[in-house]
Amino acid sequence: MKTGILLSAASILLFGCTSNQELTNETNKNEDLQTSAIRPLEGISSDPLLFSVDAIRRDTILLGNGGSVIFQENSFVDDQGHPVSGMVNVHWQEFHSLADIAVSGIPMRYDSSGISYDLVSGGMFTIRATQGAKKLQLASGKQATVNLISMQDTPCYNFYELDETTGKWDYQSTATAEIVHQENVRQLASSKKENMLLDMRVDVRPMPELNPQEIVGWVAADPLDAETETWLESNFAATKLLRRNADGTYQVEVKIRKRTEEFRIRPYTTKEAQLATRKNERKLQADLDEILAYQQRLAVGKVVRSIEIPNFGTYNWDIAYKRKNSVIFAANFEFPVKTNKSLISLFLISPDENAVVKYDATGSDLFSYDPDKRNCLIAIMPDNRLMVVDNENIRKVRKSSTSGKVTGSFEFKDAGVTVRSAADIENHLPKFI
Repeated sequence: MKTGILLSAASILLFGCTSNQELTNETNKNEDLQTSAIRPLEGISSDPLLFSVDAIRRDTILLGNGGSVIFQENSFVDDQGHPVSGMVNVHWQEFHSLADIAVSGIPMRYDSSGISYDLVSGGMFTIRATQGAKKLQLASGKQATVNLISMQDTPCYNFYELDETTGKWDYQSTATAEIVHQENVRQLASSKKENMLLDMRVDVRPMPELNPQEIVGWVAADPLDAETETWLESNFAATKLLRRNADGTYQVEVKIRKRTEEFRIRPYTTKEAQLATRKNERKLQADLDEILAYQQRLAVGKVVRSIEIPNFGTYNWDIAYKRKNSVIFAANFEFPVKTNKSLISLFLISPDENAVVKYDATGSDLFSYDPDKRNCLIAIMPDNRLMVVDNENIRKVRKSSTSGKVTGSFEFKDAGVTVRSAADIENHLPKFI
């Protein structure tokens, strides 16, 4: 029987989204939000990317943009410190663009010697691991090596770890980045393909929990490189279902001529197939286009910043934002609709400095900016509408009162954009700066 690979972009994305949803424990997620200083903007921030690694062996995640995460042998333990075997799910998010950082909800202020600094990011990431519903940690004495692609080519940045309960950053080290060779980025980005739909016949009788009436195909649970894809696609295969894995996937043996390989697969059900209708394909294709555009932006990174981390969590390559010509004054923020200002997320965006500074929309913070740089103010309303004060109007606002105290009132305008993702902000930023 011929084994084929179906390369439907909509189907590929569907499998990834379905897999994430099945693994999410909503109760734990809500509890985490209540105790965490990280407050993603509701309905806007994206879900983490999901990767599978072997808990026992040394394993590497290729991030698709030239970056990577490397795990040592026997790296994972449960919350009781017991070693973990089998496959582990690694949840990964990285934040580079100004819009990414704004919607992430990650605090970007650093306190040192009683002075508070805003941080300019050279690349930020969050990494976690689970097995089923269990949260995992790195084993004592083990470290994960993170090679993060950065769009900021300033050589030296400081590395910080976030205390996710207090929101305070803990300085770890300072390091110099290495130059990335773009041909290597492109090669790594295209070296493996995930969630391939395999057109193979598998005898499910040894596994009574599988209902053959509901299974229309099988999905590769791990990325397949181009050589393996070609091998599967071009030959007749004999398959044998070996066992059910702890993570719910199945181990299958594929034999073609003199070559025998084992793969982790999961069933592709009738229910999933019904979701892949033409109506859903349009939405899925739009989502895929957004992901591809994001990856292309990351691929222009000029340096890689490498670090070894002993814990899962949120980390940042940063430098303190020190405005050379700072103007400071009391600001008032006015909006075209009456809204509870405490529910508004407001940011000063300075692309020349790659800085995102969060302000309280009630005006309780002193406002500061560098008039020699391009700036804009964006406000995300409770209904996700985007309000803006562009660069030209920021410069017009500052004025001196008769008492000598510098004050200013910013009048926001409706940008005509409903924010559903970071890309909705990023695509419109050039108009405001």
